[in-house]
Amino acid sequence: MKKQITLLSKELYLLLIKIISKRPRGKSNQIVFLLSFPSTSETILEALYESLGNQLVICYTNNSQSEADKYRQKGVPTYCLDNFFVLCTKIVPLIKKSKVVLCDNYFAFLAGMTLDNKTEVVQLWHANGAIKLFGLEAKYAKSATYKDKQRYLDVYQKFTKYVVSSDQMARIFERNYNQKINILPFGYPPTDNFFDNIWLKKVKDKFNRVFNNKKKVLLYVPTYRETPTDVPLNFAKLQQKIGKDWQIFVKAHPHDKLFHEYLKQEVGIITDFKGMSLQEILPSVDCLITDYSSIPFEYSLANREGKIIFYCYDLHKYQTEVGIELDFERWVPGKVVQTEKELLHEIANLDTQNFEAFNLLWNNYTTGKAKQQLIDWIRSKYEN
Repeated sequence: MKKQITLLSKELYLLLIKIISKRPRGKSNQIVFLLSFPSTSETILEALYESLGNQLVICYTNNSQSEADKYRQKGVPTYCLDNFFVLCTKIVPLIKKSKVVLCDNYFAFLAGMTLDNKTEVVQLWHANGAIKLFGLEAKYAKSATYKDKQRYLDVYQKFTKYVVSSDQMARIFERNYNQKINILPFGYPPTDNFFDNIWLKKVKDKFNRVFNNKKKVLLYVPTYRETPTDVPLNFAKLQQKIGKDWQIFVKAHPHDKLFHEYLKQEVGIITDFKGMSLQEILPSVDCLITDYSSIPFEYSLANREGKIIFYCYDLHKYQTEVGIELDFERWVPGKVVQTEKELLHEIANLDTQNFEAFNLLWNNYTTGKAKQQLIDWIRSKYEN
């Protein structure tokens, strides 16, 4: 009964949006940005505001309110996507009238939108590449009902363009979304900074000033897991084994409460980045430890002389519950290990890594000009 009620509420939700969006409306000069990943959308929002600020409208999820508030204070109209009344009365009409809608994620309400062929819905996504499966290819999606899968497809089919860094990522979207896509081969906007030598020097100097660090930097960035697991590392032991020449930094996923609580008890590791973003930290990282996160696709550009170790302690479980892209262990640029002993061995015996082949596969469209290319493309849509 509960599932039936949930299904009925979803259908009613989309039906109301469909009815409202069917109403004919003239086109405006506004550009709508659907925001749910503030950490990855921050740089493109800044560029849009500087170049097209008088046209920008931000529609945000609750978790992105602080980022939206920054632009509200600058005079940019902002609307909350999680308020159904606002969604129906403000956001749906705005999208209907806009020529360009930018998305940083999957937004369920788009399944109900009726749009004309003059509206471009651009998927920016919130990652530069993909190790774990998503969309219809994710293991957990296999058990979804037929109606749920159809709703997913209804959203995917609204995207008219995809901003990508590589043909590889384009193929992944096609496979995970089960459709042919049209790409904008601009690269991933947040990585533009890694081609800016002035920016790189600035953030490296800032890192040294903020942390007064004279040691080599090891950064651990695990991906988010829907099912909580035991903390995979003994950081005191890790610090003891790698020695005093290293400083351990840890970036826990904001939704991983178990890991956050564990880290509060740890001594000697740095979890407070003192206002520096993860992107600003990456150029100063000597060794990155991660697993199924998308951070390697940025780190390989941020520090081309760095090292990556993939600590996949739950590889079989994650493959079964979520899914991992084909040939993952073949194309990743670093060693894949599954035990703490193997991890310690790799840190102690770091070999020189070459990210050239990895970047050729995943960043073949990346030139450091993604933001400008996107802005020029948007402008062309409003000139016609």
